[in-house]
Amino acid sequence: MEYCIVYLSSSKELLSDEQLNTILHKSRSNNAALGITGILLYADGSIIQALEGPEEKVKALYQTISRDQRHLNVTKLYGNRIDHRSFGDWSMGYKVLSAKELEAIKNLNNGPSEPSRRATKTNKIVLGLIQLFYQTNFRI
Repeated sequence: MEYCIVYLSSSKELLSDEQLNTILHKSRSNNAALGITGILLYADGSIIQALEGPEEKVKALYQTISRDQRHLNVTKLYGNRIDHRSFGDWSMGYKVLSAKELEAIKNLNNGPSEPSRRATKTNKIVLGLIQLFYQTNFRI
């Protein structure tokens, strides 16, 4: 059974593109070796990350991240077994969000719903966490 942890944090300082690329490169390499996939969203010092994979490895990586001195206020928002991965193709998907993209995330649930495109429970959790990221960490 796979496991997923989603957390919010703030970087101790604003990260440059070079710093973010270094973190991303190292994360992709380490995650691939551990069988972990996920996504990292970054906006003006705020981070939301989803980690998926073998339960023990995901939990150990989260503990490492929570002790990392570059993070402040690491808050686990979700930690549970999952039936399938939402980010299985990405050793670490990555996106720096603009103010416009954050606004779009905020309004994702305001559109018409289509019964044929009902989200799975996991997708609803991830969407809800991305919206929570916007609401609690929007700094622009």
